[in-house]
Amino acid sequence: MKKIAGINGFGRFGLHLLKYWLDRASTSNFNIGYINDDTITIDQALDILNNDNKVVFSKYRIKKIGNHIRVLKPNGSFYEIEFTNSQKDKINWIGEPDYFFECSGKNTIKKDCLQFIKDKTKLVIISATSWDSDGTYVYGFNHQSLSNEDRIISYGSCTVNAYVPFANFINQTYSIVDSDVNVVHNIQEYKLEQQNTLTRKFCTLEKSGAFLLDCINENNFVVNYTVIPYSGTSLIDFRFRVNKEINYDNFILDLNHAIYEGSLKNLYDIDEVDNGPEIYNCSTYSSVFIKKNIRILNNQIYLQAYFDNENSVNRYYDLCNYIASR
Repeated sequence: MKKIAGINGFGRFGLHLLKYWLDRASTSNFNIGYINDDTITIDQALDILNNDNKVVFSKYRIKKIGNHIRVLKPNGSFYEIEFTNSQKDKINWIGEPDYFFECSGKNTIKKDCLQFIKDKTKLVIISATSWDSDGTYVYGFNHQSLSNEDRIISYGSCTVNAYVPFANFINQTYSIVDSDVNVVHNIQEYKLEQQNTLTRKFCTLEKSGAFLLDCINENNFVVNYTVIPYSGTSLIDFRFRVNKEINYDNFILDLNHAIYEGSLKNLYDIDEVDNGPEIYNCSTYSSVFIKKNIRILNNQIYLQAYFDNENSVNRYYDLCNYIASR
């Protein structure tokens, strides 16, 4: 029997998660049996599922059956998901699923999630940074360290997943002296009318990256984070100063080996040239490097990459799928 999960929050992250799971449901270690959103009704959810211009469900036939959403697959099989429109303390299916996927963005503090641990539900997985959770587990970095004692955990964030496993590879291969990251981050489309200028913000990566990685700290790591009035794919530039001089050709060999055969396989990708951000919408990778824009200056490595921050759900799914397989 597969494990059962319930999602709280059907915003952009919850929408991407449902699509990502549906495309892999036959091989997934869990099924999604419940969705709750405190503002979106089942009819509004149905409209989103059938009309969203970025997360496309066109290969499925989706309809409402009472208080359930039925998703019919091309092969005739189907999934029925109970949909509720309740405040978090009135969700009637709390305690029913094995896992509670907290994807609303509203409950990132441990005490706000404790009520979800009930009866069958033994684990809450937050789709955002949580500073006081039982643990932050980044797939491809430390996901196998999950403890049976953990009850409330975080997957990190889009930037944490884009940076941490890659920085760990750089450190293990070359030994990091210091590093900085420049993030040009999009905003959700519905917020475009509210923001029409560049905004500098604090990025959770700066604190959580130093917390997760032994090789960086507040004295050798900086994140410059800029939100722009644009809803497409985001950009992330990496710089690492390492403990030895390296040359470009050897670095590319090491990077290709890690991406196609080693520790970064299925997490990152590399393209030869820059074809613009649009092709990385709904990418399955945490970030995609542009080979032509990689620079090596003595013992410093510069890389430019694209990442679809909305679809960092891919690493959230991987983490949840791993947990369900244990």
